[in-house]
Amino acid sequence: MATAQEVTKLKEEINDLKSDLKSLTETMKEIASSNIDREKSKLLDELSIEELTKKVESLKTKGLEEVDEVEKRIKKDPLKSVAITFGVGFIAAWLLKR
Repeated sequence: MATAQEVTKLKEEINDLKSDLKSLTETMKEIASSNIDREKSKLLDELSIEELTKKVESLKTKGLEEVDEVEKRIKKDPLKSVAITFGVGFIAAWLLKR
């Protein structure tokens, strides 16, 4: 049969094991959290770059389409285009003078 000293020693060892297990669990959580944060950041950076690339391409295409449309309108009615450009320039100069 176990003596009181042996029981006390076993209880101490069990408490030590519990403490070690708790410490190990916390360390593993910290490592996992750090890895998750790092991978999440990396993934978001990659997605952001991919999304930005798509958005830039979309804007570039739309901009080129708009430039083509403006060119068509200028070729269709050049006198009107010159008059509008002159009017906008005159108003901008007048506003900047103030």
